[in-house]
Amino acid sequence: MTKGQPVRLDHFMAAANAAYYGRKNPFDDFITAPEISQMFGELIAAWEIAVIRSMPAYEQIALVELGPGRGTLMADMLRVIRRVAPDIYQKCHVIFVETSQRLRQIQKEAIADHTELSVGWYNTIDETPNQPMIIVANEFLDALPIRQFVKIGSDQWVERYVDQEQIIQIPIETLPEAPIFQRPVQNGDVVEVCEVGQDIVKNLAKRLCHDGGAALFIDYGYASSVWGDTMQAIANGEKTSPFVHPGEADLTAHIDFLALKEIVISTDAQAFGIQTQGEFLKQLGLIIRAKMLAAHASMEQQQQLSEAVYRLSDPSEMGDLFKVLAIAHPDIPPPPAFELKKEEQ
Repeated sequence: MTKGQPVRLDHFMAAANAAYYGRKNPFDDFITAPEISQMFGELIAAWEIAVIRSMPAYEQIALVELGPGRGTLMADMLRVIRRVAPDIYQKCHVIFVETSQRLRQIQKEAIADHTELSVGWYNTIDETPNQPMIIVANEFLDALPIRQFVKIGSDQWVERYVDQEQIIQIPIETLPEAPIFQRPVQNGDVVEVCEVGQDIVKNLAKRLCHDGGAALFIDYGYASSVWGDTMQAIANGEKTSPFVHPGEADLTAHIDFLALKEIVISTDAQAFGIQTQGEFLKQLGLIIRAKMLAAHASMEQQQQLSEAVYRLSDPSEMGDLFKVLAIAHPDIPPPPAFELKKEEQ
């Protein structure tokens, strides 16, 4: 970023987050679902097992996580798969899509007791080998850079740039090709487009059609047309300005799940959802699993389980804010928690 020269918002966000994740510990600023409770990873593992059972038999299948953080989710999933489905476990090739060398080491330690499995790290999903895949991306898309556009006339638009720690708006002639612009937009509306995220989802959908498998995206966002500036910055656990001291805060934005679903539908892949995280986890057995764990737990542990269920599924916490979208090869039947007909979702 050149000082004194306007920088397009997505370029600013990409550079700021690269600096942040490169030198800061993001887990000082936020906690993700896998860190709240082991139940989250256990239920995702059950989902994966059911999906793999519905697929043709393969000699090997890649278990892929995008943005794997500390590796907690992968460790919980592998523990369950090894215990419940050892035949699947033996065929798993573990893949982390992670750019941070520091986080890669933490992830390696998290799955240290799975030495019998092949494990690989890649900077991007495009670099991974072509093979059947089960992909999980929890709070991955929200950190990807966004562009922001504002409609100021019947056919006039400006795009937001960052200049001297503040937003400026520069007129543009051509809008990017994005599903969101096919919806009615009023003057003054702020329209966000995550081109990187949409490209990733589109390429993954095409790849799943070719190689086989499914993907699960879990993130905070919206399932219908919503206009507005959703970009936020968190530093030291508190909200702050996204534009002051770039690289010191985690920059995120809400996900337009409807746009992602429309992109998947434009390919030959299937799209299931959009489901709320609370309903998704409950259908997978969150309440039942919590009761099972509580039966052999101390009073303190029972309280922790109750709090975890609340945080993961209650509408006032993560339950409604977080959404879930599944993508699958055309021949895969509706996966668990998505059994409704696609047109009913």
